[in-house]
Amino acid sequence: MTVSLLVPIGQHICFVIAVLANSLLLYLVKIRAGLHFGRYRIMMICFSVYSIFYATVETLTLPVMHIHGSGILFYVNSILKDYVGWGVLIATIYCGSFAFCISTLATHFVYRYIAVCRSTKLYNFDGYKLYLWFIPSCFLFTAWATAIQLIYVPNQATRDYFRNMTLEVYNENIDQIAFVAPLYFTRNNDGSRQFRIADLLGALLICNIITLCFTTCTICAYKTYKNLNDFSTQMSIRTRHLNKQLFWTLGLQTLLPCLTQYMPVGLLFVLPLFEIEVGKVGNIVGVLCCLYPALDPLIATFIIDRFRNYILRNELPSGVRSGKVYAAHTLDRQSSNK
Repeated sequence: MTVSLLVPIGQHICFVIAVLANSLLLYLVKIRAGLHFGRYRIMMICFSVYSIFYATVETLTLPVMHIHGSGILFYVNSILKDYVGWGVLIATIYCGSFAFCISTLATHFVYRYIAVCRSTKLYNFDGYKLYLWFIPSCFLFTAWATAIQLIYVPNQATRDYFRNMTLEVYNENIDQIAFVAPLYFTRNNDGSRQFRIADLLGALLICNIITLCFTTCTICAYKTYKNLNDFSTQMSIRTRHLNKQLFWTLGLQTLLPCLTQYMPVGLLFVLPLFEIEVGKVGNIVGVLCCLYPALDPLIATFIIDRFRNYILRNELPSGVRSGKVYAAHTLDRQSSNK
């Protein structure tokens, strides 16, 4: 048995869509966003560029994931599979990139919350200050990647644990492929568990990162939604309309990774604790993670009317002229509307 051809085919298709969709979004941001998107325009550009990078790393990894007993085998199935050193490095970067992705999305929600609920604080995103907001994402990338590199790189214990399964299920020699593998505990001869503390602490760190990012998105989303529907809050109709579009864009952009990243990856790290063996079904996680950078830019493209109308050619002839007036209502200075 080997990896189903549908897995790498799906991963490559998602890569092509991700590059094309994010390139289209970058073009739309350049020609249609304008000044009225404020500094959020820069954040959209950064996120789209990063999504292309993330999709590229995924393609260089082509991850195969398999839950076996109390462990998770994550091996590289790309051209780097037989180059153990480089393969482990790209697997580490791929895992860290996931942390950067979900934390950057949380930063987007923080921006929307401040823009809608604390507009007088938007000066914190002026100039170089905007780029300082990416420091937490870089820190979480480093934390996750370091945990992988220090704890989950190949060792004799994990090689021996996954050896027979890898040969039987994937027809691969565990000694010759690049992989990382959390292994929470092994069984002694009497059946008792011998826990691997480092592996458990690494999993705790990873689950906490996922929880922190998801909680941040949820809290900011709730407060932003509440404020947008509070008509006692003074803001122009156009500003409120644009904020609602950006909010629902972010809402769908959070629901998508919730279904394709948060839940699948979270379950991937939790199920082995209970020795719930799902085997090759774990490969679904690898495919779902590839869907995110492919579908995410399409949400912004078709939810934000200035982008959607341009793509569908539904824009009114006066759209350009009204856009100049619309630009006067900048998001970064909503306080002027109060």
